[in-house]
Amino acid sequence: MSLTDLMTMAKSDKKLQRKILGQLWMVHPDECYQCMRCTSGCTSLKLLELKPHEITLLVNSGFIEELVSSDIIWTCASCLKCKERCPQKASPYNTIMALRNLAVEREAQIPEAYMRAISQILETGLMQQVQTVASKDNQPLNRETLGLPEMRGPDDKFQAVFIEVLGG
Repeated sequence: MSLTDLMTMAKSDKKLQRKILGQLWMVHPDECYQCMRCTSGCTSLKLLELKPHEITLLVNSGFIEELVSSDIIWTCASCLKCKERCPQKASPYNTIMALRNLAVEREAQIPEAYMRAISQILETGLMQQVQTVASKDNQPLNRETLGLPEMRGPDDKFQAVFIEVLGG
C-alpha cells in the first residue's frame, strides 16, 4: 500500500515515535533541519515514493505506523550516502533501519525482492551473482579471464554474524 493512501486519515503516535527514537542512540532525527542533502545524494531516489528527508520529518511528527506499514522503508539501498552527506549527523539511514526492525517485529509483510537479496547474501556472500561482462572490444570478461581468484561462499561465522545483525 502506498504511503499516500496510509496518510489520508493518519494520526500521530507519540508512543511509537518514542520507541523509534529510543533505538537511535547516536543519531537524533530531531536535529535534522531539512537541508535535503540526504535526498540529493540518494541512490534510490527514483524508486522512492518519499524522499529521505521526508521520512525523517514524518518520524519527527510521529507518523511511525504509516511508515512501518508502507513499502517505502524497504526501497533504501543502504548505500550510506545520506550518512556521509548529513551535516547534522541525523541521516535517515538509522531511522529507516529502526523502522524496518519494527516492521519485522510486528511481522509485517516484507517485500519478496528484499528477502531474495538477503537469501542471496547468506548463500553466496554477495548481493547478486557474479556476472560476465563485455569489454570495449565486445569481448566477454569474467573472473577467470581477468586472472581473478574464484569467489568463495561465506563461511559459518559470516552467516552467523549476518543473521545476528539482521536481528535473528
